[in-house]
Formats: sequence, C-alpha cells, structure tokens
Amino acid sequence: MQLLANTTSPYVRIVQIAMIEKGLDPELIIVDPWADDPRLRAANVAMRVPSLILDDGTPLTESILIAQWLEITRPAPEWPSLLGDANHCAGILSRTGVALGGIDASIITLITRKVTAPTLFDDTPIGQRRQRTMIEAMNRVDELFANADIASLTGQAPTLDIISAITLFDYQQFRYGDQPWLPKTPRLRALSEAMCARASVRETLPR
Repeated sequence: MQLLANTTSPYVRIVQIAMIEKGLDPELIIVDPWADDPRLRAANVAMRVPSLILDDGTPLTESILIAQWLEITRPAPEWPSLLGDANHCAGILSRTGVALGGIDASIITLITRKVTAPTLFDDTPIGQRRQRTMIEAMNRVDELFANADIASLTGQAPTLDIISAITLFDYQQFRYGDQPWLPKTPRLRALSEAMCARASVRETLPR
C-alpha cells in the first residue's frame, strides 16, 4: 500500500495514527497538494491528502472513509477498534464530529489566506465565523474530556474521537499557536501531551 501524504495535514495524521494502531505501515509518498502532482491527481480527483492506494491499486480518499475501511478490514477484537462498542460508538462519533469541525475551519482559513491574504480574509464575516468555529471547537472538545481519566487513556489504543481531538489541538498549536484568540484548553493539552507516550502519536506530530 501507498499513502499519499504531506507532513502537516491533520487529515493525514488521523489516518496515520489509525493505521499504525491497526498494525499497518504503508509506504509514505510525500506529495504537494498545491502542485499538479500526477500521482495525487490519479488517486484523488479532488487533489487532496490523504489518499491511500491499496495493494490492488484501488484508491481510497478522505480520512473518515479510510478509517471506515480500516475498521472493516481490521476489526476488533483482533485489532483495536476506532469506534468502540455499540454502547459507546455514538458518543465517540459525536466527539469526533466536534473536533473535525474545528479542523475543517482551520484548513479553510489556511487555504483562503494562501489565495488572498490574512487581513483580507480574517476580517470578513466568513473569516470571523471560521475563527469562531475554531475557538468553540477547542473549548467544546476540552469540556468533553473534562471527566476523562487521561492516565488510563494512554495505556490503550485511541479511538477516533481521541485521535481527532489531539490532532485538532496539535494542529492549532502548529498553525495558530501565536494567535491571541486561541483559547487555553488545559485538559486537551494534557491529553495531547499524555498521548505522545504512544509512538503512533509521537511520530506523526506536524512538522
């Protein structure tokens, strides 16, 4: 298998963590989504990473779709589940959705800045709405993990909500860590720092 990726995408990181925890180690192919890379174009009509090319040549796109494929092809109990059991799946997916909303707003802001300018986008109603989404997502995820036993979480493979939460936090710090509007989220920070004890998290930090 080949994973078309870059070293900063939060969507790539979600897939990388999940694949490592599922015992998979695809060949990593670094591509530039901003360039017209024929390998990425052939695998993904939207020219986005991650794009996973299976052994038989089948391309899989979008991080959540790849996560679904992983859950089906490497199911529990042989492999750690990304979604938990039937009693916890809805909660995990709900928390994942909050984190992904913040990640989406972060990426949209970054991309729009590239084609305009920070001052041209950030002060627009859409730019302000995206910033509000990032702030609210960080705060909500922080609250959602208020009662979590963080120490115990590091001893088990992370589910999709934890993967998405720490990916949101680390990406925000990577891209917007110097911004005064970025909220303080001590529980999310503690979760991110604790989960770095796992190789899947530590080795996929954005850089």
